[in-house]
Amino acid sequence: MCASCTPRIALYSEYSNSAYDLRYLITPDDVEVRSLLRSILADENDMRTDFRRIQDWVASNIVYDSNVTNDWQKPAKTLKTRRGDCKDYSTLLCTLWRAYGIPSDTVYVAIGASYDGRLHAFVIEKYITGEWQVIEPQVGGFIKSTLGAIDTAEKYAIKYLFNDLEYSGQPNWIYSRVNGGDSGVKIDSPDFDKPLSLPVVNYFTCVPQRISAGQSAVLRWQVSGADYVNINEGIGNVESTGSAVVYPSATTEYRIVARNREGVINSSVTVRVLPVPYVRQYVKTEIAGDDANRAMIIGFAGWFSNDQIISSARVGQQVSARVSIKGGHSGQCLMRIWRSMVNRKDDVIAMQAFNYDGVETDQQISFAPSYAVGESGTIGYYLDLSLDSEQIWIMPDGYPLRLMAVPRPTGGTFLVNFAGWWNGVGFVQSIRKGQLIKGIITLTGGTGDIYTLRIRRDVEGASDEIIKELNFTYDGTSCIQEISFNPDLPVGESSTRGYYLEIYRGNTYMWTLSGTYPPRLKVEP
Repeated sequence: MCASCTPRIALYSEYSNSAYDLRYLITPDDVEVRSLLRSILADENDMRTDFRRIQDWVASNIVYDSNVTNDWQKPAKTLKTRRGDCKDYSTLLCTLWRAYGIPSDTVYVAIGASYDGRLHAFVIEKYITGEWQVIEPQVGGFIKSTLGAIDTAEKYAIKYLFNDLEYSGQPNWIYSRVNGGDSGVKIDSPDFDKPLSLPVVNYFTCVPQRISAGQSAVLRWQVSGADYVNINEGIGNVESTGSAVVYPSATTEYRIVARNREGVINSSVTVRVLPVPYVRQYVKTEIAGDDANRAMIIGFAGWFSNDQIISSARVGQQVSARVSIKGGHSGQCLMRIWRSMVNRKDDVIAMQAFNYDGVETDQQISFAPSYAVGESGTIGYYLDLSLDSEQIWIMPDGYPLRLMAVPRPTGGTFLVNFAGWWNGVGFVQSIRKGQLIKGIITLTGGTGDIYTLRIRRDVEGASDEIIKELNFTYDGTSCIQEISFNPDLPVGESSTRGYYLEIYRGNTYMWTLSGTYPPRLKVEP
């Protein structure tokens, strides 16, 4: 409820020149609004997901304040203070949806009056389902209501509707907007801006369109009339005109999406990748056969990106695992990529079936890791192989054969994920005194500089002792770092409570491992 939701508005003093016109409150072209929208969308191109993500962000990140000034504030002000009441929530949500490209005739801020005359602002939209829905932006979620008449929007009769292009308080105009059709009455909403045309993809090409694995291709594009341009496969938001070198490890469809307030246009191009011979068998596993079947040899060639062997990749980066099979008997094979989890509830990320002739074959499977080490309990990624529904081989558990994934660069806040303590066989929470242990972390965002990673002994009632430190150069995008040591004091000796990691940039403290067990390392006698 807000008694200040009146049609003749008074804006904050810095907006005084545009007072008394509700359309000025919806600002889809505002720089701060567009910047926020890009961060909310997170390079996604699913319209329904985007639509709900925008709504949830407003509900979760703005604090409702019934004591906020009675003056209306523009979305930029709401974003700056992160506070507002119903009218401020509504204008912000409507602005974000209009900036995303929701057509002007499918979303409005509504001012309604209850039976006792109290005024309230909310949003109505019909873009997603084709039917009008009432939305309380400060609550989140959809409050469904069929607006069958001019005075039915939950318990508030709609008195005014507006967005950045339209504004009216005429009952017949509102009725025609809500119920459709022509009411026969000339509306009183003056022309404010002519509607935009849809974006145009002038060209989106790839040269060449057929390559061998490990080779590159060049995407080129030019788009007109778009507020946002996005390309899938991890390329993300781009300028209206540009190019990008890509290294697909398998046949890939690249899709460009251009968006403005009037809608979305997309175009695609496919790069076909042909297999080529590669380095083979630096890890071999021999599976014994019987008299009727020769022994089967499984050769793991490695993890590849751009035809180079790697041990780590960034989230979203295309990676291929390559194996060779020789001997054994023929049958139906299934090759799978697994995400290794701390809780051992590993899940399948990608799979590929093929027929094996019992003689020899080379195979590869491609995927793009979606979780970095340390995120959602992720330890790494590994490969297994089944023949006729029976698992015949699984990648050795030793590090670094299992692929490690680094977070996608954010260019923003410095973030650290702790992957765990690695003892050479698996991730553990405790070890015995004198054993070699390695702490592994991922870094994302922040500032490029010289950083220091330290291991400290947690000492009860005294300053924590530095056990080992490692200086490294970090470029401010993302990376994996690890540090190893042999603890010589178990828990309980010399007031030892455990061991932990911390990071400094120069002399500036940046991060420390949580004080709970786990993940601080316990050492047993």
